[in-house]
Amino acid sequence: MQEYKGRLTLAKGTYVEFVVAPDEDVDFGDILAVEGKNDDIFYIRVYDFKVKSRWSDLKGVGYLMSKLDGEGKAENQEELDFYLGGNHTVKVGMAEQLCYANANGDLFNPKTCPDFFCEVRALRKEDAILLAELKGDLEIGLLKSGRAIMDLPVGIYGNKTIGEHIGVFGTTGSGKSNLVKVLAGSIATNGNYGVLIFDVHNEYHNALIQHPRAKEKVFIYHTGESNGYAKQLKLDYSQLSIEAIVSCANFTEPQLDALFKLSTVWQDKWLEYILNYEVEDIIEALKEETGQKFQSRTISKIKSICWNLKQELNINGYEEDVLKEIINKLETGNIVLVEMKEISNLGEYALSTLLSQALLHYYTCKTEVEREKTKTVLIVLEEAHRFLGKKSHANNNIFAQLVSEARKFNLGMCVIDQQPRLLADQVLSQLNTLFILGLASKADRSKLESMSRKDILKQRNEIKNLDCGEMIAATNYMRFAAPVKVYKYEDYLEHLSH
Repeated sequence: MQEYKGRLTLAKGTYVEFVVAPDEDVDFGDILAVEGKNDDIFYIRVYDFKVKSRWSDLKGVGYLMSKLDGEGKAENQEELDFYLGGNHTVKVGMAEQLCYANANGDLFNPKTCPDFFCEVRALRKEDAILLAELKGDLEIGLLKSGRAIMDLPVGIYGNKTIGEHIGVFGTTGSGKSNLVKVLAGSIATNGNYGVLIFDVHNEYHNALIQHPRAKEKVFIYHTGESNGYAKQLKLDYSQLSIEAIVSCANFTEPQLDALFKLSTVWQDKWLEYILNYEVEDIIEALKEETGQKFQSRTISKIKSICWNLKQELNINGYEEDVLKEIINKLETGNIVLVEMKEISNLGEYALSTLLSQALLHYYTCKTEVEREKTKTVLIVLEEAHRFLGKKSHANNNIFAQLVSEARKFNLGMCVIDQQPRLLADQVLSQLNTLFILGLASKADRSKLESMSRKDILKQRNEIKNLDCGEMIAATNYMRFAAPVKVYKYEDYLEHLSH
């Protein structure tokens, strides 16, 4: 690849144009350097092109058209080639200035612009200053410039992103699962953060147990029997909260009223009592305690849902506190994977709500001094629109609370979805880091453009043409949204061994 790419012909604010050198390839998304005066170097990103010619005006076009016959073919091809070739036509790159470096190697946001006819070139190794803030302590891939993948690692700083919420968006097959594996693997390598992954499709354990630190950093739980790689998740009656019950099914007003009355009257033993007593006995007990008589179908609906959850989530009077064990693993900087493929939507909603609620409660009860010694935890939530859609968010469930409040308590959300437009605006506005993979829908791309903390409007063409495993990483502390080729998880593990 040639280093020389062309010459600057226009600069206005952060907008620049340059003439592309003959026979040189420049692509959408290419990051290039402009050699300024006084050893300043301006970094630009190409977002569009246009072709200009001395024949571009209507008079010139009319003259060229006169050289064609009725079928649009050249009457004299050699003469036409003369008019169209040589210095008569140029390709112009349209770009935005990202930042610039002075002679001392200090990096600045755009505050000035390069001079006319400065040289435009490809990046060199000495341009690594540009990536100083893109490296981070959690490596996820390599810098992408146009069609080229550069040998320059890109990552995020966990202390600036994990507690500030992350959004991962892309259509099916764009590489979301691979990205989560790489991010979790990088966190396991680092050891300074905890991750709770609700694995809806049981697609992560085979990958994560291949990590060189898996035995000490990766812990897997599921509702089935314990086996060689996963431990059985068991819950005590007292651990299933009313909020977890409410989250997993649609209840009428009388049913909700009965639920809260039950928990008020019997407190921690409400679930055990409702499972062990007959419907009529429960109705009489509530009438005696509250003076209110509920219909049998109201109590029957509650009893039925509670019985189903008992079977799915292994709820019983256990002495072993698996919930406490999970929280301990997380706060000491480990990966906890909760597999949910074998349970219904009912159990999935209740379990994810229960674990998230317990984690939030545990962290909010800590003092400032205790919190400083605790690892920040990232909660990974797939198909997030089910929990954080416009209607769900309005109900102020535990995940809505986490998005709006958790950052104060060293907790962060990683929201994963195929259709970001389905998420509540209040949720998207709280995501300080966006990982944007391939999105087919213009509505989804437009939603992220309006909600991103970084201006990604000029990257429309680039985002529209992202291949599998390619993404735009936009986060608060970076000067610009970076194009990244995410490691394949297998390549990431091989990369660790070198």
